[in-house]
Amino acid sequence: VTLASTMAFSMVGCGNSDSKSEGKKDDGTITLNVWHQWSNDTNELKGRYEEAVKAYEKDNPNVKIKTETLDTEAYKTKINAEFAGDAKGIDVFYWWGAGTAKKLVDAGKVMALDDYLTDDVKSRMVEGSTSAFEYDGKLYSTPMFSWYMTLFCNKTLFNKAGAKLPETYDELVDAVKKLKTLDGVTPLAAGAKDGWNAAFVYQALALREVGATGVNEMLSGKKEFGDEGYKKAAQKVSDLYKLGAFGENPLEQGNDDANAAFENGKAAMRIMGSWFANNVYTDEAATVNPEEVVALKIPMISDGKGESTDYCGGYVESFWVNNNTKYKEEAAKFCIYINEKMGVASYETGSGFSGWTTKADESKLNPLFIQIKDLLAEGKQGVLAWDTSLEAEPAAVHNEQVQTLFADGADINEFIDEHKAAINGK
Repeated sequence: VTLASTMAFSMVGCGNSDSKSEGKKDDGTITLNVWHQWSNDTNELKGRYEEAVKAYEKDNPNVKIKTETLDTEAYKTKINAEFAGDAKGIDVFYWWGAGTAKKLVDAGKVMALDDYLTDDVKSRMVEGSTSAFEYDGKLYSTPMFSWYMTLFCNKTLFNKAGAKLPETYDELVDAVKKLKTLDGVTPLAAGAKDGWNAAFVYQALALREVGATGVNEMLSGKKEFGDEGYKKAAQKVSDLYKLGAFGENPLEQGNDDANAAFENGKAAMRIMGSWFANNVYTDEAATVNPEEVVALKIPMISDGKGESTDYCGGYVESFWVNNNTKYKEEAAKFCIYINEKMGVASYETGSGFSGWTTKADESKLNPLFIQIKDLLAEGKQGVLAWDTSLEAEPAAVHNEQVQTLFADGADINEFIDEHKAAINGK
């Protein structure tokens, strides 16, 4: 999960793109260059990160943290460019595990943390939260938070259109037809200009057509991409486009546009990660009444292989250590620290579910996030976003191909063939 927004490189109040590690000063103080993708000042996690850094520097006066930020898509581009070299200006950085990090791990670009994990730290990590960070028996990061793919619905618009909140795909189609009659309302804001947004819609339907077991076997390489359910899911996305579910030109609207459309009552539905619940409650520009927003599971498909307990989501985002850092121990300790702090912060702010058993303050959890928490409690098998599970090249093909489903003339057979070539290697 995807999680990615949109790009044009510019450092945000943090120096320039070729800043280098400042090294150890005469007083013994060292500077760690830390990069992350919480660039928006309205993002609560950015504020919580800054609080955690201040606390860390107070407790560790010999360490100073210098932070660089970019929005998600520009951040991904810049990090990949840096690690094409030795990334000397980076000590600790935010990244995604599973297939996304595999290339960096295989190239020896990131450092395993096993030597720095105390029994106390290990005891605080949620069981089953580290699989996306394990490679060849070594742990390269600790968990931060997990997410849960949710169908957010505006009850006011549904009531106005006389539509039922959808529990099945057929009910979703019926709701789209009725919501289309509302002036100026898009039934389902897709944000398809950003490939990962388009992919979320497809992956939601593929989960219900193929089932979590089948999708996970494909993503892990145990089974080839080829189940008929993948084709059915692609056809359903194309059918929804033709029906007008995503508005007239969904490829012209990105993630931020789609979020704004839902938050301002211009879209009735949004398929997005659990973190979006926080947007609904904290975005000062939003006009939607948060109490009129409901969180639902992805609708079931009557003849699909998916179970109602299958869900999209899991632990995949975290901070990692550059293997070329001059300060391996200090970087590892901060990496572990900030993952735990931000895991707890994500839960307390209603953005995600902590990968740590560390006590958290639940007093400010918004009702929408609690709804998602209850949905997650029913989940049994999760599937990570495909662009984090797959390696870089097939992930890129996937995100590009799903966008073709949000336009006229979609070729479903070509969509399947391109996926087979990228994922199966033939």
